[in-house]
Amino acid sequence: MQEFIHFIGIGGIGVSALAQVAQARGARVSGSDTHLDPASNPAVARLMHLGAECYQGHRRENVAEGVSLVVATAAVGEENAEIVEAKARGIRIVLRAAYLGELMTAHKGPTIAVAGTHGKTTTTGMLGVILEQAGLDPTVFVGGEVAQLGGNVRIGSPEGPFVAEACEAYDSFLHLHPAIAIVTNVEADHLDHYGTEAGVFAAFRTFLDGLAEGGSIVACGDDAGVQRLFGPPESELRNRTVFYGLEPSTSDVVAHSVELGEHPTFLFDGMRRRRVSVKLMVPGRHNIENALGAATAAMMLDDLSLDQVAAGVAAFRGAGRRQDILGEIEVNGGSALVFDDYAHHPTEIRVTLDALKSAYPLRRQIAIFQPHLFSRTRDFLKEFAEELAQSDVLIVTDIYAAREAPIAGVDAGDIIRLAQCARPELDARFLSDKRAIPAVLSEIVRAGDVVVFMGAGDIREQGESFVKCGAAVEWAL
Repeated sequence: MQEFIHFIGIGGIGVSALAQVAQARGARVSGSDTHLDPASNPAVARLMHLGAECYQGHRRENVAEGVSLVVATAAVGEENAEIVEAKARGIRIVLRAAYLGELMTAHKGPTIAVAGTHGKTTTTGMLGVILEQAGLDPTVFVGGEVAQLGGNVRIGSPEGPFVAEACEAYDSFLHLHPAIAIVTNVEADHLDHYGTEAGVFAAFRTFLDGLAEGGSIVACGDDAGVQRLFGPPESELRNRTVFYGLEPSTSDVVAHSVELGEHPTFLFDGMRRRRVSVKLMVPGRHNIENALGAATAAMMLDDLSLDQVAAGVAAFRGAGRRQDILGEIEVNGGSALVFDDYAHHPTEIRVTLDALKSAYPLRRQIAIFQPHLFSRTRDFLKEFAEELAQSDVLIVTDIYAAREAPIAGVDAGDIIRLAQCARPELDARFLSDKRAIPAVLSEIVRAGDVVVFMGAGDIREQGESFVKCGAAVEWAL
């Protein structure tokens, strides 16, 4: 009998990946979300193309007769109409993260989880491409669209590697018990859930304590948070960890002879006493670290040679919304490059701006930022201002609330005020209506500029609108 699974939050990057796997394995799939647009959501488009029944909004009737399992995003509560209906009918309900954990535990091949406050999506995508290029037929769950993997999930063989992005939000990664864990970095985030930085570190320790028996760890030795997490040199965690990074004093796998730029190059030895050269297609020091993390985990699999690993790293073309080029527009006889990036934490903003500056050092940098969540804006207000003040021109728009209600006294305009205090000469402005951004940009952008839209909300739409119409078009507010 065909299994019938209903996915609540099917428009989300994690839930949609699970729905695609269920569909590929022969299950009948339905799902719901508050926003379902196949034109802007490739995962939803793929699901609907293959027959998934997708509903806009949450209603009890969306849980059709015959549904035997409900998989739900953590973003919905017990009062959700579909949760209430499933409970009333005795249908099993499992959270997205728990369902992913069940798939990982049942998998026959090697299992790898990629954790960290930042860099998870790129590192997961890089590792997936390495394994796919090497012919290992991996299954890969990634928190973004990676064209080389076919989207946000690649469905491989039951015996191939199983790679999953391990998100720390809502303690989601505690459902995963991999044989290998990658930790890219650790610092305060998701304080609406954890409360304090100490709570974040405690969750990472619990995650690492939950590895499969005999499990191994790959961690970024350059990161101060990682060093704090792993404790003194004699700690048990360090004894089963391979560290990677750019600093030989703290890492086992090290990048040598690093040259930054649009396509960074470096040498690494891969623990095998022979150095190979790598040229990345994605810029930034942080992406060298991401590449080292993916490569180190891949080298723990007996089937791969150092040359295969290096070739896979070099082949990676990037993930959606990570320094994603939206287009190049004509401006006054020249052109400007327009990027989109998911950066929504101060550290992510810093490494994104640094990477684009290293790739295009002579270009003026225009940053457009949409804060994500009132709580995150409150918790990191000063840090947002400090990092964004490094741009040449700054535009900030109103907060993307997502799942939160407004918090009294939290104002995105304060980012501009603090940034101008840090750099009085900074050309900075607050535009509460994000739809005004393309018009204002059309008056600001000059030939040679790099324009980067940043945020985890819907700010990309304004970047796409700006590129579509072009800076020379007459804009109307």
